[in-house]
Amino acid sequence: MNKMKRTFAIIAVVMMTALSVQAQKITVVDDDGHGIPLVSVSTEDGTLIGTTDLNGVLASTKGAAKVVVTHVAFKPQVVNVASLTDGRIQMEAVDYGLEEIVVRPKPYVYVEYFFRGFSYIDDSLRTYAAGIIPVAHEISNGYIGKTRNVWSHGGAANKALAWNVADLALKAEEGAKRACRSIENLVRRSERFKDYYKVSMEKDGEKRWILKNPEGEVGQFLHDDGVYRATLDGGKMQIYANKVNGEEKMQKKREEKNYDYQYTEVFRLDDEGLIQPHNLVMQQGHWEYDSSKGRKITILYLYATDHSYMDYDEFKARSKELNKGYSGDMPLEELQKYARAHNIPDLAPAQLKAIQELKLQTGRKN
Repeated sequence: MNKMKRTFAIIAVVMMTALSVQAQKITVVDDDGHGIPLVSVSTEDGTLIGTTDLNGVLASTKGAAKVVVTHVAFKPQVVNVASLTDGRIQMEAVDYGLEEIVVRPKPYVYVEYFFRGFSYIDDSLRTYAAGIIPVAHEISNGYIGKTRNVWSHGGAANKALAWNVADLALKAEEGAKRACRSIENLVRRSERFKDYYKVSMEKDGEKRWILKNPEGEVGQFLHDDGVYRATLDGGKMQIYANKVNGEEKMQKKREEKNYDYQYTEVFRLDDEGLIQPHNLVMQQGHWEYDSSKGRKITILYLYATDHSYMDYDEFKARSKELNKGYSGDMPLEELQKYARAHNIPDLAPAQLKAIQELKLQTGRKN
């Protein structure tokens, strides 16, 4: 009998452990119950746990009692894992309230962007950068941007690492230059997606489309409440394209480094339900690869804070104005003020704490 009791006790422990592990799985959804891809999940001390997949699922919170969930299009949350029902977290969309721009006979669509960039090694935050980028997208040139180098960092750069503040700023500027070209418009109009990437688009319900290549799902589009949201598994798409197009060197390099790249974007739809270049609201990029220093991760958030039509002199004047107030190593608090003034969510307390600790490591006080 004692032996049988011990057996039942062992079974009970195993079952409880299995349930505990299962409880750590989370699914992050929007208010319609759609899974939200590319949600960053971290511990309260800023350690990155992981990001949700295309279905909004993260397989494990790795035993964390509380997690911070962050996404470019939703308000950040601090969540008690044990309090969740079926591991579901519902995030609230952010309404940035960008006003419609009045069409005027000027050659540029001006968009002002605010960015935040985070780089990690083995899930530990190593660099943070934030700043403002003014871009004049030329209407006659397909909205390709002219960027003025206006940016500021609110964190510490560890020069011993491959990524530093300048790298994050460069990624932000590159993202801003091509920000007005939506993935959906490219898929519908570009032969490259069809012929090179072998990507097709399939309807999945009234508001949703799925992107697929022959190996499976690589992205999704969602049109809802006047907003378009897209997510693309760029790493999976790129490696497959390398393979089928005979680009063995690049394929091998990406596979050896366990390369991963994912991207999401949000546009406001016009009255006809179309995605217009000047209606970008925000975008997010997520890059990962293995290196001799560990697993390197970069997460970049880009928010459109202002739209207008301008000529080049007006663009230069606005850029000059920004240079006066937002250049150099300005205090984090000043960038936070700009973010709040444009309805961009504050950084979660755990993120602020981790950034301040980075500054202390380099002897900076502001």
